[in-house]
Amino acid sequence: MSALAPQAALSKGTLTVIEHKGAVHVQHSPKRCPPFLSMAQERGSSMRTNAATLDAPTTSSPSSTLPTEAARRTAFREDFTPELAEPVEATVEGKVPTWIHGSFIRNGPGTFQGMKHLFDGYAMLAKFAFENGTVKVSHRFVETEAYKAFRETGKMQFPEFGTQVPALKTLWLTFLGMTGLGKGFTDNSSVNVVPTPDGKQLISMTESVAGTYRVDLDLNTLGQLEFRDGVKGLLTTAHPTLLPDGSMINLTSGFGSHYTVFRQNRATNVREAIAQVPLRSPPTPSWIHDFPVTENYAVVPETPIFFNLKAAVFGGAEYLMFDWKPEKRSVLHLVNLKTGSVTQFDAPPYFTFHYINSFETADGSALCFDFSKFEDPEFLNGLLLDNLRGNKRPIAPSPLVRVTVPLDGSSSTATLQPLLKDNSYTFCELPRVNPHYKGKEYRYAYAVSAKLPASFGNALAKFNVKEGTVIQWHEAGCIPVEPLMVPRPGAQEEDDGVVLSVVTGANGNSFLLILDATSFEEVARAKLPHGIPYGFHGTFVHAD
Repeated sequence: MSALAPQAALSKGTLTVIEHKGAVHVQHSPKRCPPFLSMAQERGSSMRTNAATLDAPTTSSPSSTLPTEAARRTAFREDFTPELAEPVEATVEGKVPTWIHGSFIRNGPGTFQGMKHLFDGYAMLAKFAFENGTVKVSHRFVETEAYKAFRETGKMQFPEFGTQVPALKTLWLTFLGMTGLGKGFTDNSSVNVVPTPDGKQLISMTESVAGTYRVDLDLNTLGQLEFRDGVKGLLTTAHPTLLPDGSMINLTSGFGSHYTVFRQNRATNVREAIAQVPLRSPPTPSWIHDFPVTENYAVVPETPIFFNLKAAVFGGAEYLMFDWKPEKRSVLHLVNLKTGSVTQFDAPPYFTFHYINSFETADGSALCFDFSKFEDPEFLNGLLLDNLRGNKRPIAPSPLVRVTVPLDGSSSTATLQPLLKDNSYTFCELPRVNPHYKGKEYRYAYAVSAKLPASFGNALAKFNVKEGTVIQWHEAGCIPVEPLMVPRPGAQEEDDGVVLSVVTGANGNSFLLILDATSFEEVARAKLPHGIPYGFHGTFVHAD
């Protein structure tokens, strides 16, 4: 019997007993969902554990923790996913709570034909409509210029994240963008989707300003959202933050002199600059995919990953089109959203994609933000499709950490500390929190995780950031994506609701997994008769 492995997981009524390192851990499942416990035990495993258990190999063969070939073919497919414009009712196993009434919409690639990287695929929105315990599914491509040009010519006309087009074409497109005569960057709107304030339309987003598109709830593309407000910058983030007053905070950048933090009126889509933050290595900005925001502050995190313009055109950088310079450490630019003042803080070098949450402490003395910390950007190379399709690289560690930025003037240095109880390996990506706790002190985060050995995220996890503990869901051979937490109407507890994740099953078909957000046990799944590729970020639009 291995000292590392959880050697026995025995079902005893409503208890799950896990033996680990000679100790027995008992999980009591909440009384409100016993009808679904046996289904969860048959299909997937959900266990409450400390961080060390995430390292432990399973008692089954090691290959059972790796995605199957069928799952990989679907998730990273080379041909085009057929559109499903007319909604089809999914086959439900279990019981979908009837209080879930509305649509879960997720953005992500619909094809990787001729592409090299996970972030290259052309945008496809998938919609899961809930009504009276049923789920109907539809999915359609976002009709961007990049997608339409590829569909008509069979060739990429714009460079994507990890796939170049001929250098002369890239140089010409860059020139047009920098002079304001063209888009400059791809408008492939494949990263995120957010609803308009009235909930009647969607905004599909990516990291270029040109890639902001309006889409209706039937997934018809209505057109590009054009900004004529004077805020400069060709690049943005696909992770705006919604403030309590209804406005939205985001930033722009480009190959120039500064980042611009702005507030956007969601009704008129007019952007108003709050502050300009100088680049520390002009004209190349740091790559900022996401950034922390609270009600009063935004943090522009200049971590030491910098765009390499030459590599973006010709290739050749160690990390796709980026240079990694850890000797420069990180600079955190704290922007006061009320006054526009900017204060700099020194921080250790780190790489991350997403910030889990951020909040100001109750006494106002500090701002904290949490994220999964990669030691370097090597994980970017691991997301090359050749690696993913062949299970060629072990997954990179990205433990949860918290950065504390002093607001009381006591120091100009931010501190970093681990969030879990020990330093054991764990993996966390595509994190989400209860939307009512965004920008506030919180306890629970939900994310894609890994059960080792793993080449890719193969599990889901619920992290208790106050206690440093984890619950993990895993099903052999599957590939889950971002878990979206939907609170129960009228909920009083932070984790009262469900968690939704689109999973590529071991057989290559997809299903929408519905987990109880408290116990992290399976409540139901809505099975599709086909598979849809890997996806990124989503939103839930409540029905009227």
